[in-house]
Amino acid sequence: MPARISERTPARILSTAGYAFYLLWAILHVQAGNAVARLGRAQHHSMVQARLYQDAWTLYFAAGLIAAFAVLAVVRAWQPAFWLVLGIAFVTDVSFILFVLVPHYMPLWPGLQGPLAWAGGLAFTTAGLVISPRPAR
Repeated sequence: MPARISERTPARILSTAGYAFYLLWAILHVQAGNAVARLGRAQHHSMVQARLYQDAWTLYFAAGLIAAFAVLAVVRAWQPAFWLVLGIAFVTDVSFILFVLVPHYMPLWPGLQGPLAWAGGLAFTTAGLVISPRPAR
């Protein structure tokens, strides 16, 4: 049976804090999607514009999934959310780090905001998972 949202166990508190970081990650990626869409609107109708719109769509979609899974994890104590948000954030942010931050196409700040939110989410949700009581067998 999933833990109730009102339970204030240390594991629950840590996990909730972690999913709050993932919600912050989602908000930052909606903002990034808006910036990429604005960049796309500034282009002539071309493959470049289409790819920018595709990138904005991907950022919006990833942000929406992370936000939905984070809410499910907190409200319903849905365990698969740990791996789903980790995987989505990993794929999204590693490519950003490799292809945007490393070649210095964007300054480290504010560029590191998303990866830092991801790191906070990972650290707190992992801590909550590690200290959570295991069901008896």
